[in-house]
Amino acid sequence: MLADIAMAAAIRTFDPGYAIAGGEGYAPGAIRDAWLAQCGDESLKKRVSAMASAGVNALKTLSADRLAAAAETYGISLAEGASESMAEHFEAKRNAVLSYNR
Repeated sequence: MLADIAMAAAIRTFDPGYAIAGGEGYAPGAIRDAWLAQCGDESLKKRVSAMASAGVNALKTLSADRLAAAAETYGISLAEGASESMAEHFEAKRNAVLSYNR
């Protein structure tokens, strides 16, 4: 889910004319696959992919509310409680690393 949100954000940044297919027809990975299939510019593909990779790491730091809002912005539907579950998961991983490095 985070990769889909990040990919949608990167596409909107570098290819704003592209219509991102979210909403009812959304399936995990479909945004990336559809955009890559229609994009013929290798340089643009690299820029979008690099930004999406960085975006995933940034999304891992968001609270549940902000994560849900980001998903909604791009028409990516999250199951009930999914944003809370993801946010708690990544916070637990950060806390585990912090306590291990002490």
